[in-house]
Amino acid sequence: MYAAVTRASGANPDDMAEVAVMVGETMAAWLSEIEGFKGLMMMTNEETRTVQVIALWESKEIADRHRAARTRLRDRVSATVDVQVEETVGFDVPYTFLPG
Repeated sequence: MYAAVTRASGANPDDMAEVAVMVGETMAAWLSEIEGFKGLMMMTNEETRTVQVIALWESKEIADRHRAARTRLRDRVSATVDVQVEETVGFDVPYTFLPG
């Protein structure tokens, strides 16, 4: 498994959780249509006004194959909710436990 982790800043702490749910639902609906997509997590920190997004993929190759489309979606969504993407970093995921 492979994870693409994106960090963004500048989120409004007053409605961070609500916006994260809306964005997460939008992204998950779109990403679910892509072969090899395994899951999505949105994490917020009101104190630092940051958001971390973890997208899980079957493999690095599949994530890379869809990188351009994912970047376009990420940029549109971040502009809509007025956050600045700081970075997206990839990680191999040798172990995952996500109980049903």
